[in-house]
Amino acid sequence: MPAAVTCILPCRNAQAYLAEAIASAVTEGADEVIVVDDGSADASAAIATSAPGPVRVLRQVGQGAAAARNAGLVLASHDIIAFLDADDLWPAASLALRRNALEATPTLDAVYGHVRQFHSPELDACTRHRLACPPDAMPARTFGSLLLRRSVFDRIGVFDSSLGVGEMFEFMARFSDMGLTIACLPETVLLRRIHAANMMHPDGDARRGYPRALKAVLDRRRRTGLLA
Repeated sequence: MPAAVTCILPCRNAQAYLAEAIASAVTEGADEVIVVDDGSADASAAIATSAPGPVRVLRQVGQGAAAARNAGLVLASHDIIAFLDADDLWPAASLALRRNALEATPTLDAVYGHVRQFHSPELDACTRHRLACPPDAMPARTFGSLLLRRSVFDRIGVFDSSLGVGEMFEFMARFSDMGLTIACLPETVLLRRIHAANMMHPDGDARRGYPRALKAVLDRRRRTGLLA
């Protein structure tokens, strides 16, 4: 019997794509899908509540995606954890490939694979031309491509919700510094949707977010003696 998987799916004003994302996780065999609605003002919560399958919905005041993922972790029932953004999809066999890899190597703490980007179908030709969409799948340690043992969070903690942007970068730095093990699969395990909203020029907070995440990593490494 394969190990049970909890998929944590944060959303905020994601009604345009949320139903597809939930269906993707359910179809791929997630044993539990926890949708964390982070203060949506649209129909996201209603869409999640009416979704078929093993779906649970948590509503919270808007605190950001990292806080939403952390809230989902608190509720998670299973020992294998996946994440999926509300505008992305898992291709066929994505979850099975990653789960099989973890089960085949008990010493592995996490596994990830390749990510392929795609233009959202509603985009017109002009917008498609304007928004870059690389044709090739690339390996990426990102939320929708990772599958992790729950013990990872017990050992290194949860996502730093104070960052706003770059929390995965900071989390994976802690993962590496603790000597945890990860493997990359050659297959595509995540389809990342390119649409108008996620390709806009970042605002000031976003531009400052990644330098703050890098600073957090360097400061922690200095405190712990990993960096002179």
